[in-house]
Amino acid sequence: MPKLRVLFIVQGEGRGHLTQALSLASILRNAGHSVCKSVVSKGGHEIPSYFEECLQSPVVEVPSGHFFVNQETRSIDWGRTLVNNSFRLNEFNRSFAILSELLQSEKPDVIVNFFEPLAGFFMLRERPKIPMVAVGHQFMFLHPEYQFPTGFEVQKISTLTFTRLTGLGAECRFALSLYDAPPLPDKKVVVMPPLLRQELFDLPDDVSEPYYVIYLYHHSLSKDLIAWHQQNPAHRLHCFWNNDQADEVTHYSKNLTFHRLHSTRFLEMMAQCQGVVTTSGFESMAEAMYLRKPLMLNPLHRHFEQHCNGIDGTRVGAAIQTSDLNLTPLLEFVRTYDYDATELRQWIGKADEMYVRELEMVVSRASSDSAS
Repeated sequence: MPKLRVLFIVQGEGRGHLTQALSLASILRNAGHSVCKSVVSKGGHEIPSYFEECLQSPVVEVPSGHFFVNQETRSIDWGRTLVNNSFRLNEFNRSFAILSELLQSEKPDVIVNFFEPLAGFFMLRERPKIPMVAVGHQFMFLHPEYQFPTGFEVQKISTLTFTRLTGLGAECRFALSLYDAPPLPDKKVVVMPPLLRQELFDLPDDVSEPYYVIYLYHHSLSKDLIAWHQQNPAHRLHCFWNNDQADEVTHYSKNLTFHRLHSTRFLEMMAQCQGVVTTSGFESMAEAMYLRKPLMLNPLHRHFEQHCNGIDGTRVGAAIQTSDLNLTPLLEFVRTYDYDATELRQWIGKADEMYVRELEMVVSRASSDSAS
């Protein structure tokens, strides 16, 4: 097949979708294809500086919706989120205009949407001839083999609705999963391995140093971590946070250090730690499981998607799930941890071949349809 020109559209909230984009860009380069440009939605956080450097292609920022976190409850503030985004329709229209211009100037063969809802609405409104592939572990929610947590029916319905909206207009939906499952042709869903950064596979997986790594979705959560640290000062903690106002490294005390997000530092420190704490982000979970690191999952309150991720991790014995940043249960879990990552590693090892094949198939089908 001729070399493909791929346009990325990436949700900028959190680090997970950015990580997926970096991984797929590397896979495409190795196969002789290229990412012509990446459109990244600018939500509540600055896009990390490492993203464009590692992506090796230009990045265009566009306005999009984003979540607000309640400083008191440490949960998603849905009321503020909905009201704020409803007043930004003019900004979203500018984003649609930018996307239209890029399709004209870059002439990509395929669009890859990393779970950015703007892309779904753009495809619905503009109906470009260029095919789109939607990527996200959330598309696994559409699979009958996926196990949801019980007692969240309203959240389940709203999450499924949002997932379908994000995948509007997609020729194929890549459902990222920790395990293989049959495809769903009627829903245009193909189950795929996690998209993890290539640097992960070069890291040692048999090292354990006496410290713990924590990822915080919002810097306000640091108050809870500091409270636990003050009661347990002997344990070394390295915390990574989204705090644009902080220095690159902040030493709170001898054994508690805060780091701004960094392209390789998080992975390198995770590979050598005794245990990992994360807000149930899919990529962080998969990375820790691949490295055989005990996981404590601390989903954001009222964030149904993260509770779903937690179910996946705990079901296979790779993690425990808690409702706060009390790290004591993790210390106990480390002593009994016996998760076997063999099947996960074999599944992830198929990623490069599967993603190239499936993307090339989408472009081939689109070319055949346009020619007929």
